[in-house]
Amino acid sequence: MTSMKITGASGTSEKTGDAERVAVSEWVTLAQEPVELAKRYENKSKPWLARWITRSACDAAEWTSYQVEVIVCVETGGASFLFGYQDEQHHCGVELCCNLNEQETEHSSHARHSLMNIYRIEEGVHHTLGEFRLPQNAEQSAYMRLKINTIGDDWQITINEQQTYGCKAASDRGRIGFRTKDGQKAIFRDLKLTGSDGRVLYSNRFYDPQTTHCSAGTIHASGNGLVLEENMLSICSTPVPVDSPLFRKTIVLPSPPIEARLRIYSLGWYELYINGERSDHRVLAPANTPYKQRMLYDTYDVTELLHEKENVLGVWLGNGYYFNYSRWGWKWNRDKALILQLDLRFEDGSTQTIVTDESWSCAPSPILANDIYDGEFYDARLEYNGWNRPGFITNDDWSNAVTADSPEGELVENHQPPITTFTPLKPVAVFHPRPGVNVYDFGQNIAGWARIQVKGRAGSEVRLRYSELVDETGDIDPWTNRNAKAADTYILRGDGEERYEPRFTYHGFRYVEVSAGSSRVSIEAVSIHTDVEQTGTFESSDERLNQLYRNIRWSYLNNLMSIPTDCCQRDERTPCLMDSAVVEESGMHHFNMQRYYRKWLDDIEDSMTNPDWSGDKVSLPWYLYQHYNDLDALSRSYPSMKAYIDHLHEKWPEHVVKDGFGDWCPPNEDGWENYFHEVELVNTSVYYKITSITAEAAAVLGIDSDLHYYRKLADHINQAFQRRFHSGDGIYGSGSQTAQLLPLAYGMVPVKQRVSAVNRLVQSIAEKNGHLGTGIYGTRYVLDVLADYGHIDVAYALLSKKEYPGFGYQIERGATTLWEQWSEKGGMHSHDHAMFGGISASFYTRLAGIRPDAPGYQKIWIEPCIPSKLNAVSASLRTTYGLISSSWKKQDAGLQLQVEIPEGTTATLVLPSVMASAAKLSRIHELAPGRHHFTLSFQVE
Repeated sequence: MTSMKITGASGTSEKTGDAERVAVSEWVTLAQEPVELAKRYENKSKPWLARWITRSACDAAEWTSYQVEVIVCVETGGASFLFGYQDEQHHCGVELCCNLNEQETEHSSHARHSLMNIYRIEEGVHHTLGEFRLPQNAEQSAYMRLKINTIGDDWQITINEQQTYGCKAASDRGRIGFRTKDGQKAIFRDLKLTGSDGRVLYSNRFYDPQTTHCSAGTIHASGNGLVLEENMLSICSTPVPVDSPLFRKTIVLPSPPIEARLRIYSLGWYELYINGERSDHRVLAPANTPYKQRMLYDTYDVTELLHEKENVLGVWLGNGYYFNYSRWGWKWNRDKALILQLDLRFEDGSTQTIVTDESWSCAPSPILANDIYDGEFYDARLEYNGWNRPGFITNDDWSNAVTADSPEGELVENHQPPITTFTPLKPVAVFHPRPGVNVYDFGQNIAGWARIQVKGRAGSEVRLRYSELVDETGDIDPWTNRNAKAADTYILRGDGEERYEPRFTYHGFRYVEVSAGSSRVSIEAVSIHTDVEQTGTFESSDERLNQLYRNIRWSYLNNLMSIPTDCCQRDERTPCLMDSAVVEESGMHHFNMQRYYRKWLDDIEDSMTNPDWSGDKVSLPWYLYQHYNDLDALSRSYPSMKAYIDHLHEKWPEHVVKDGFGDWCPPNEDGWENYFHEVELVNTSVYYKITSITAEAAAVLGIDSDLHYYRKLADHINQAFQRRFHSGDGIYGSGSQTAQLLPLAYGMVPVKQRVSAVNRLVQSIAEKNGHLGTGIYGTRYVLDVLADYGHIDVAYALLSKKEYPGFGYQIERGATTLWEQWSEKGGMHSHDHAMFGGISASFYTRLAGIRPDAPGYQKIWIEPCIPSKLNAVSASLRTTYGLISSSWKKQDAGLQLQVEIPEGTTATLVLPSVMASAAKLSRIHELAPGRHHFTLSFQVE
């Protein structure tokens, strides 16, 4: 016998109070801010009167008294490093010759030896300054870390930090370069020149063929290193400075302004000061964009920071996304520069405009080196105390700024939320792996940096190294950093307690190694990410599921810079459309992402590659429309959406897309070729999905001709998909989890085949012993599809697995963020990748059941899916109308279900089918705004 009681459908509902309506009103203002900001400043934006400025830079032909470091990998014969290069008749060099003894055979590599010849060419005459035989070490011969330093009247040449050789110095004034002769081939990596004052003059990783700054050579197939084939001369002819200059301007005001609006943009990251105060808490500004198209300047209201009489504007520049940034990202390949304009209005109606020009002063800063990947080197003894405040007196280090050429991109106001710092983390443990070294565990993998407070002698050095992992001794294990050195160094002033945190770098880390000698150090970890408002919450009775939710949110935020990055620790951190596409729905449930993603849409407008990558430019406007009722974003994006689908149609006239990444990074045995999965099936199914979206967008925008055209095209794509991938009995492609999931998730499977297709999906999961076998696309939809077709218990079991592969395995291994691969270590394994986090959208939409039934949640669909082994779920989502919440809990009295619906909306509640059927009640109930409580009690005999 079955009995059931439902209470609260009307009698216990509660109306939303005034306080809630006030909060909702504030949230709506924020959600609509992109449009309102544009209107607000539409008539206020004065034309740019400012000029681009920079500081004078030393001509590379005048470089002298520097230290050079470079890695030389000799593949055949040998190679030369040139310095003090004026021309072929006047230069110096170090030639490395890897020779073979006559007795050497295939199995006697020990016979290999190297010669090092240090020479000077003057008036075309070769003078040998020193010749040395290097130790017989085959490995050393192939890989040499060469360092050349001037010590008094001598040159000191060091190989691999072990052997040091010296000779009398000659003039080293001039450029640097590389040479190979007959039978020689070599690779040059990690070039760095440091001036006599300790500041890095130039560095190059040789990542990008467009930014070698050298006259010859190619980039190595690994993506790292300048390759010279035999008989090549390559001179570093167009180097770009890598310093960190200061700029200041003193202004005198007749009275305090009643309005002061400052606009600023820089090539490189900047910090802005008004009378010594930071204008706000943003970091790593300005935003990264495709610079040749758009440059997003920042706008500040600085009215309260200015006063009558003397005021000082200060700007500090760092390298930011400069030429050593990944070749796969948007970056600058020119010198740093700055443009700033301050528009003032006074009470008497007068106005004044302050601009950047040659009247600004500039000087080198205490930052000796700064790099997005490698970190920052800061010498506090070189600080100019009060440089950004009134009353500061400049010395000979300061000079007038010079004008710079204007970049080609358009200056456009930035409406994206800024990157800011957040509440610092304290260490939860400290390890002592070796004398003089402490390793601090902050308990959470983050993006950001360490902040230290230190006391010690002037000139003492504190070195910070960052990593996501530690080894069995408690020492840092930085292998996930790949080529990123991830180290910050601070040299003390020696005048009491000192504080330091870097400005122009960031790291992905949980652990920080501190080497501080006798200095006393305290440390905390500073998390940074774009300042987006939290809008979603989720909690369940399963702590492992809650930890997965936290891991997903942390990974999402750690990669939420001014672009959605792929990772935050290694030498990459690039704008990855594929990684973003699979987590955007998830992000919109966690946070208010409207302003952020509108900017991202502008960034990716010109992307025209495969659907699994460039399809983001089609799906994202649709998500913004569904989630925020953002018709403007959909309308502005529609021409680009349409052009992209037309491009795919032209490129793939048979409607099957054969290129792409596919379901990226399924469980695999490691190796680049194993990261691809179901490439054609995934890309063709995504092609169908985004074409269908374009048709729906045309319907929303009232473009009937496009609606019919793209709907018909989508039908043709699906027909081609069925012919190519459906082998019968609902089996697609290889019958893998991914091959079944994508057509089911996108509605491509004919009705008569759906049960068979789902059964094959469940079978494929069983064949993996109940584990996931998916990459980033399949993982996004696995919970959706299984829940929608009545297999929520299978989905929950997948999430509950503790063994490899699965989220539970990561958590058991101590993960606090998502990994790039299901396995822990391998050739391409970040431990902070957001791309598998798309599944958390299903925590809201399936486990809690909250879904939009009309754009912007004006109508709400609530249909929770309740696993038999999960006891409770609670979730909420703040929308433009207010808070939606859905929670359920299993108790002795039955299932307790609570729902909250905001004012101005209606909702449809769909009860669990088993319970509704057992009670012979309708599953569907229409809900008015307010709070609703249901008790569903049933007993089966």
